[in-house]
Amino acid sequence: MKLMSTNKVNYKKALNFGLLFYAIFMGVSGTISFAVLLFWVVPKDQISTILVPLFFIALFLYGSCAISILIRSKINKK
Repeated sequence: MKLMSTNKVNYKKALNFGLLFYAIFMGVSGTISFAVLLFWVVPKDQISTILVPLFFIALFLYGSCAISILIRSKINKK
C-alpha cells in the first residue's frame, strides 16, 4: 500500500475544491434557509421587523461565499 505524497499540487487541488464546495454548499443552503424562513416560518405581518437581522445574516453568508471565490481565483492565477 503506497501512501499519496503530499506535494504542492495536491494541496492546491484540495484547497480549490474545498473553497468551491464551500461557496456552492453555503450559497444553496443559505438560499433554501431564507426561503423557508420567509415563506413558512415567519408570519407575514412580522417580516418587516426581521428584515434587518436577515440582511446582516445574508451579508455574512453570501459575503463569505464571495470571499471564498475570490481566494480561489487568486490561487488559480498563480
